[in-house]
Parts: sequence; structure tokens; C-alpha cells
Amino acid sequence: MSTPQDRHPELFRPVNSESPRGKKRTVPLEVLCLGFNRTGTASMCSALETLSLPCWHSIHLMSDKFGTIPMWQEAIDRKFFNAPGPLFGRFEFDKLLHDYAAISSDTPAIAFSEELLTAYPEAKVVLVERDIDSWYQSWMNGVIANTYDPIVTIIYTIDRWFTHPLGKVHKSTFEGWLGIKGPEDAKRVSREKYKEHYALVRRLTPPERLLEFQLSQGWEPLCEFLGKPVPEVPFPHLNEKKWLDEKVKIVMWRGMVRLGWRIGLWVLGPVVVAALVYRAMGV
Repeated sequence: MSTPQDRHPELFRPVNSESPRGKKRTVPLEVLCLGFNRTGTASMCSALETLSLPCWHSIHLMSDKFGTIPMWQEAIDRKFFNAPGPLFGRFEFDKLLHDYAAISSDTPAIAFSEELLTAYPEAKVVLVERDIDSWYQSWMNGVIANTYDPIVTIIYTIDRWFTHPLGKVHKSTFEGWLGIKGPEDAKRVSREKYKEHYALVRRLTPPERLLEFQLSQGWEPLCEFLGKPVPEVPFPHLNEKKWLDEKVKIVMWRGMVRLGWRIGLWVLGPVVVAALVYRAMGV
């Protein structure tokens, strides 16, 4: 029976705070998978990795790419909140995504679909779309419920070092890109924003660059489109609702553990200093 470590190995690795600024692209960006959140983005990421295409997904922000969060936040603030500085283009995305050959869209990259399509005209585009009613239930019960959960919000507010920057990337993306600040906004606008996103990608992508794909189709159409051999393993199908819920719980736990250590240091630090002074004075 698998453990949480088996299911989410990236969340049990040391957090990497290295900045992407100054990085240069080491592999060509070949694939933009631009389906909306909750359309099998994790499954697609796993599939692209199986095809030897290192793939970006928001899960990386929780561990090995935690250090990219400030730069992603800068991109969000410039595009949606009038922060000073030019909008991100290929130069900036090559830093953020320097070691990835593919993107399986998720927050915040999904909000930059137009910029990514313009920045990488040579990349092939895979578009996965779900029935809108099925998608809406998954979106509301998964992403929206977890993002604006009261307990998550408390931890997000208190833990300024780990949970807050991670949560802010998602919340500010939803606010700027979709106009969503909470569940009521999500109920009101989500369906229309979903339709607008797919219309945008289809309008901007030349037909020869675009594959409309369903996970149920398996490897063959995807591999033919990308020019890759068909793997001898089943196509990945992750239960994204359970996968996401468990992942959020682990992130919250990690945030509270880190917060506990910091609070402990604040409390114990003065005690230790006082003890050393007391000893040095020979009292």
C-alpha cells in the first residue's frame, strides 16, 4: 500500500529557495499543454514526463521550484495589478522555465497562455477539455474549496514564510486572471471564464500546432502529434480530487511545522541568550 511519500514525493524533499534570475534555457520548450485547471493537468504532466519531456506543473512550486515564486508573483503583479516593469516575454519565461521541455498548465502559468503562445511559436500545443458541468464540479469542490477554506486561510495568514507566498501566487492569479476573490465570485464567473480560455487558445494557435486531446484516447494520438514512440506503460490517470486534497493537507502541515520551528526559535532565542549572559557574569 502506497504512503503519502510515495504519492507526493516532491512534498517531502527539501524546499529549494534558489532564484531563477540569471538562469538560461538548457532544453528547448517543445510542448504547451494549455487545458484549464482540473482538466487532467497532473495526468498530462506525468504523461509528458514519461515521454522524456521534463514538465512544469504548479506542484513544483511546493518544493524544488519554491524559489521561483517571487518571480512568478512579479509576472502576476505586472500583468494584472499594474506593477511597474514590462510584461513577461520569452526572456523572462526562459529564466522561470529554463530546465523544462513542457508545461502542463496550472496556476499561475495558465494565466499566461497568450504570452507563452507568443513567446514559443515553435512549441506544439495540446488542449485537453472536459465537459463543462463535470469540470465545474471538480473546480468548485477541489481548487476553489481548498483555496478559500477557512482553516487554509488562517494558516496562509499566519505562516508568512512558506504557505503565504505559495497561496498568494494562486489567490492573486485567480483574482487578476478570473476576477475571483472567493467562492461566490467563482460561482458567478467560472463557467464563462472557462469558455473564454478555450476560445482564446483556439484563436491564437495555428491548426497545425494544435492537438485537441482527451485523456481517454491514450498514448497514440499524443505520441503521433509529438513524434514520440508509444510507451509500454498505461497512460497515467490520476484521481486529481483526492490527489489535490491530500497535497493541500501536506502543504498545510509543512507550513505549520516550519512556523512552529520559527516560533520556537523566537521564544527560545532570548532564553538562551539570557542564560549565556547569566553564566558569563558568573551570577
